[in-house]
Amino acid sequence: MESTTGVEDVAAALASIKAELEELGHTIEVINFDRLTDETGIAEATVRKLFAGDSVSLDEVDLPFKDRLRFLLDTRLKENGRKHTFQEVADAVGVAKSTITNLLNGSRNPGFDVSKDLAEFFDAPGFFTLGPKTALLTALEPVLEQARLIAELKGRRVERVALRGSVSAGSDQLSRQLQAAIHQVVETAQRASQAPAAADGGDEDPELSELAATMRSLPAKHRRSVMGILRSAVGLAKHDD
Repeated sequence: MESTTGVEDVAAALASIKAELEELGHTIEVINFDRLTDETGIAEATVRKLFAGDSVSLDEVDLPFKDRLRFLLDTRLKENGRKHTFQEVADAVGVAKSTITNLLNGSRNPGFDVSKDLAEFFDAPGFFTLGPKTALLTALEPVLEQARLIAELKGRRVERVALRGSVSAGSDQLSRQLQAAIHQVVETAQRASQAPAAADGGDEDPELSELAATMRSLPAKHRRSVMGILRSAVGLAKHDD
């Protein structure tokens, strides 16, 4: 966990993210704050204050364990939409019901194993162990990756493409822009694959030349990822891909 001086570090990290988004042509409104809160437990109002450089208390950023546990109980519901009972949680992690009660009222602190088991039960890995800076940066990284990829796909030449994770993760707004940018690339590939070869062996289609140059400029591991997408899009995917 971050120390009691960690609020400034969190604010500085978010300021850096804000600056990069603005440099890439976006505002913080591309961030899905509901998703960010769900992943970190930090309230949207608190995150917005941090982005704005406003003062926040340590407890607003680095929630006490009892508040983190209460947050999971309130947000990680059963399939029927109801909250888990204290007994259900206790049975799942192998402790007494009174232990859960004591954890929620703050009269008891959890051991490492109990924290780990609770996080696993609520399908929230790292929720109790990651400090706020790490948690926020981890949750915001997909947004930055989307913004960077959009900028790269819209550029005349692609020098680096990072395709880690799903293009739909991070920001819904950026996801739509990203899909549109990828669609443009795919359309170019489709036209290139369908264009008849010049009978006299003359100059090839300029869009095909540009696409080929773009692909050659990518690092090998990224080129393989992009080629998989393009092969699938133009109907050339291998059966064992």
